[in-house]
Amino acid sequence: MSALLILCVLLHVALVMHAARSQRNDAWLLLMLVIPALGTLTYLVRILWCAALRPVCLPAPTGRPPADPQRELHQRRAALALSDNLLNRLALALTCLKHGRYDEAAELFESLDAGECHNDPLILLGLARSRFGLGQYHAAKQSLDRLIAANPHFRSEAGHLLYARSLEALGEVHDALHEYEALTSYSHAPEAHCRHALLLTTLGRPGEAKALYQAMLYAMQRAPRHYARLHRQWITLAEREIAALTA
Repeated sequence: MSALLILCVLLHVALVMHAARSQRNDAWLLLMLVIPALGTLTYLVRILWCAALRPVCLPAPTGRPPADPQRELHQRRAALALSDNLLNRLALALTCLKHGRYDEAAELFESLDAGECHNDPLILLGLARSRFGLGQYHAAKQSLDRLIAANPHFRSEAGHLLYARSLEALGEVHDALHEYEALTSYSHAPEAHCRHALLLTTLGRPGEAKALYQAMLYAMQRAPRHYARLHRQWITLAEREIAALTA
């Protein structure tokens, strides 16, 4: 048995154990057991994606100079230079996305989409986020349209929000409003509700906007404290907008 095959088997076993320990949806375990290669790769991409989107925790002051914010980028670039493979390219793409290096991220996601990850939903979502960050709203929408066409059963609140924002940025406000309404019918994300309310205000519907803000704040009062801290900027925005709408 070759060293590469042994490594693949060990990776497959490790990810199956990870999914079982973290109590993921049983569908992931079934996918990895029935289609080992595709299932393992997809699950690994999902883990890397979630890690990249995880909020960065600020270290407590220690009196020492802050760590180089570019260190992670340097490490990912060095790893890719040493071994240009799918995982290193994906890790760098996600890190660039996290650090706002949208031009570099877009180039990396495009290369991944052109290869064995063609039409992968997480790759297309990353490409759409990169293009949106560059202000290429039409290209972002095109990436999301392709994601939907190629993966009709894929569901992502982040992707849905990005689609609504892309439509709004393109001036297609009524289509954007429709997407915001659909999104906030199932999502509890404060950002989605605030952006929906902001568009309602722009369209001259302040009463509906105020009701949305109030409902979101009511829900956040009952949410875990750490969740409220994580979304503090949207709570502050909602409180400010309510005050402005009431004045």
